[in-house]
Amino acid sequence: METLVRAIGALAGVMFVLLIVAIVTSPKPATKIPLNLHMPALAITFAPLSDIKSFLGPRESPMRQQIRKALNFDYVFIAMYWALFVGMSALLAGRSHKWAVLAGVVAAVCATGAAIFDVVENVRTAALVDAIDIQQLQVNKVAFAGFGKWLLISLSTIVLSLVFVRRDWLLLLAALYLIIGVTGIYGLLLRNPRCVELSFAVNLVGLPVVGIVFGFFPQKILQQL
Repeated sequence: METLVRAIGALAGVMFVLLIVAIVTSPKPATKIPLNLHMPALAITFAPLSDIKSFLGPRESPMRQQIRKALNFDYVFIAMYWALFVGMSALLAGRSHKWAVLAGVVAAVCATGAAIFDVVENVRTAALVDAIDIQQLQVNKVAFAGFGKWLLISLSTIVLSLVFVRRDWLLLLAALYLIIGVTGIYGLLLRNPRCVELSFAVNLVGLPVVGIVFGFFPQKILQQL
């Protein structure tokens, strides 16, 4: 079990570094993203068709080329966050509570569903940015997959907050995970993409903490399972 804890810590650390590198090295968007967002995929999920056409531009526009390149990295990120969530789900299932196994299974199922929706969203986004004339149906397909992805990620994060529910300072990490999940769901239900984007940004705070605690202090996690 200690090996699993350390592996989760290492994976969280690698994910944090890769995300920071991706953010720092990503070129400035060729056109302004609708709804004052920073994530083009999230804009496609929430913005009206006219705004999407405007910011994507013609078929070979710089914005579409940037999205095509970003999709390649995103497949790697999908595999990594799925592995992270499933690993944490296994830890949750190992807790000495009657509800632990069920909670772990629910978290793993939500994480797996989120990864599947994410892959579908990427495939549909690739088709959309390759389209000569973008149609509403194409946007709807991307939006449906994106909504499902964010909803299941948020639900999985909420359930995984139970990993850190204990009588010490790790309860703060449980609260952080709960806030991330609730903020995401709130943004989805009220169609406020800024909240969804915020939940993703706040998750960047949790990744290095998980990386440090799980990677260097695994007994801190194991002693209260």
